[in-house]
Order: sequence, then C-alpha cells, then structure tokens
Amino acid sequence: MNTKSNFGKKGWLVIIYVLFLYMFSATPPDTLNVTVEQFGTVRFGMGEAWQKLLVFSAIGGFVGIPVALILGQIVAKCKVKWPTVGILVIYAIIWFLNGQANSIAMYAAMVVLITAVSDALNLVSTQQIMNNWFPKKKGLALGWSTMGMCFSSAIMVAVFQVLIKRFDLSAPFKLMTGICLVLALITIIFFKNYPEEAGAFPDNEPITEEEKQANLKLIHEYKSEFTFGKLLKTKELWALTVLFGFLFIGLIGVTSQMIPRLAVVGLKTEQAIMWLTISSIIGIFASFAWGWIDQKIGTKKAVEIFSVCWTAMMVVALIGMATVNLPITLISIVMYSCLLGGLGNLMPSFTIQIFGRYDFPQANKLMVPLVVGIRSFALLIVPAMLTAAGNQQKGYMMVFVVFAILSLIATIIAFCLKDTLIGKQ
Repeated sequence: MNTKSNFGKKGWLVIIYVLFLYMFSATPPDTLNVTVEQFGTVRFGMGEAWQKLLVFSAIGGFVGIPVALILGQIVAKCKVKWPTVGILVIYAIIWFLNGQANSIAMYAAMVVLITAVSDALNLVSTQQIMNNWFPKKKGLALGWSTMGMCFSSAIMVAVFQVLIKRFDLSAPFKLMTGICLVLALITIIFFKNYPEEAGAFPDNEPITEEEKQANLKLIHEYKSEFTFGKLLKTKELWALTVLFGFLFIGLIGVTSQMIPRLAVVGLKTEQAIMWLTISSIIGIFASFAWGWIDQKIGTKKAVEIFSVCWTAMMVVALIGMATVNLPITLISIVMYSCLLGGLGNLMPSFTIQIFGRYDFPQANKLMVPLVVGIRSFALLIVPAMLTAAGNQQKGYMMVFVVFAILSLIATIIAFCLKDTLIGKQ
C-alpha cells in the first residue's frame, strides 16, 4: 500500500486542524492529573478524599452516551462542519464555568458536561472529518492527526501546572476557553465538509470533474441500509465496540492517574510531569508509526499487534506497582505514550475498513456512544479499587489486574474479528 504522506496542501491543513481537535478534546482526562486534587484540597477542603471527585468524570462519560448519539445524528443529517462549530462554542463556555466552580455541586455539573462534550468531539467530529477526507489513506492521515493526543499529554499537563502555580486555578480554564473559540472561528471560516467541496480530491488522488460531481451527488443522496436495528444485529459492530471500549478503559484509567501513580514510586509532582512530557514526546513519533503500520500491513494486523502491545504494557505497569519499582514503572509510562496515538488512530480506521466511507457515519454514530459508555467505567474502577485496597500501591495493583484482563479479552477479539468490507466504500 502507498505509505507516502502526499496529502496536498488542503489535505495537510485538515490534518493539522484535526490534530488540534484531538489535542484539546483529550485535555480533560490528561489534566485531571493536576486539577482534581487542586479542586479537592484547595477549593473544597476535602484533604485525602479528593479522589472521590473522579466519580463525576465517570458520570460525565455516561452522560456522553446520549450527547455522542445526538451529535452523531446531527452530523449524519447536517454534515460535520456546523455541529462541530456548535460543540466547540459549548465546550468553550463549559471550560470557563468549570474554572469558576466554587462548590462541589457546580464542579460536578461542569465536569460531567466537559467530559461528555469532549468525548463527543474526540470520537465523533474528528473521525467523521478523517473519513470524509481520507477514505483510503485513513491510517496514515490518522497517524499524523492523532499526534494531538500525545501533544495534550506532553504540553497541556505542564501548562496547567504552571498557570495554576503562577496565577490561580481558574487561569488554565480561561486559556482553554479562548482556544476553543479560536478553533470554532477557524472551522467557520476555513473548513469544508468534503475535499470535493474544497476543490481537492479524497486522499489527494486526482479524479475527473465528472467523478468529482458523481461523488458529491452520492455524498448528498446516499442513504445507508444500516439502520440502528440492523446495526444492533451486526456482530462486527459489537466486536468493534467491545474491542475498543475495553482498550479505552485502560487509556482513560491510566491517563487520569499518571502523576498520582508516579508519586507512589517516589517521584514528586514536578518530576512526574517531566517524565510524562518526555514519554509523550516519544509518543508523538510513535503515533505516526502506528499510522504507517496501519497503511503498510493493513488495519487488522495493526490492531492485532497493537492489542498485544497494550496488554504487555498493562502487565509491565502491574509489575512496577507490585514491586514499587521506579524504572519498571517508567518503562510502562513510555510504552503507554507510544501506544496512545495508535488507539485513537486504529478505532476509526478499523471501523472505516469494515463499513466503508459511505456507511461509516451510520455505524459510527451508534458505535461511539457505546464505546463512550464502556470506557467511562475506568473512572469508577480506579476509585473503587483504591478505596477497597486501603492504600494507593495495592489499589493501583488491583487496577492494573483489571485492565490487563480487559486488554487480553480485547486482544482475543482483535484476532477473531474479520475485516471483510460489509458497507459501501
């Protein structure tokens, strides 16, 4: 397969734009590492009980199910541009209000909303845009754009920490408000739903004017045969949902507790943030590597390799916690960062592989809410294990036992699931 990143000027602008969508929609779970403890101990005076605030992020994930479902329905009917503008404006308002939260009730409401909206943006808007613009080179294009998730870990955690220390807890939330409004403005002025509407070609592969017009006609007139009823009876949809839902449980659980976990093995907050930044920078390059692997050997094989590596990472993390071993724990952190972008890449890529460019929107608008619901259990599992264990070291051990088992199940599904196209390409 063609592994050259020759996307053309307009294609590259879309990839960079989606990179920023991935980056800033991944910021809420990443920055839980520094914000939730600050809210709990400084604003609310909860002391060591601050971890109970994580439950609200889990609730936000479950609220994200209908939010993602509604956004998916709107995108299917109105295309992706204007729903994305709307969700970015709402996202900006919630970021501002979250920073102003002066009670647990207000904090809970804002965290629930910000988690739900960020999930919808991260899994609906981004994936639909990439499907529209890069139906054949999806793996490679996603390899570049999902670098944004690693940029979030590498940059935003440190930025939040610096702004909180230098100014106050609300400062980074005001910054995010401005960023979201700028992204909304860029979407309004520059973004087109399809390359054909922008005078470009899908995957930057030249086609005749007649073919372009035929594509546009099909795009606007095509009606998928995959109704919700049919999708709910489709084994491929359920296999994809459980596969990526279980993998995403690990992602959310690990991301939200990275710095507290490193504290268990002896690192101070500043040192933990430094290691998170270093590993995430490594992960930026790994994100492209997963896109290249996807494009080179095919999505199914890439998912199989990824799932094995993800399970191995969970086992290494478990060993690091069981032995309270800093080097082993740091190895697991680097492994995680190298896999982070790959997960964001492979879920839409595998879905497009099976359902095709034209039926992907219909499948995705049902699959995403289901995955959001499954992955939200991560923020119930973590506090439950920490509370049951009585101390952080044993609690994180139990967390990684659960995550390793779920990853193993996902790996088995990855090897069993066929990648036969059942939709329209």
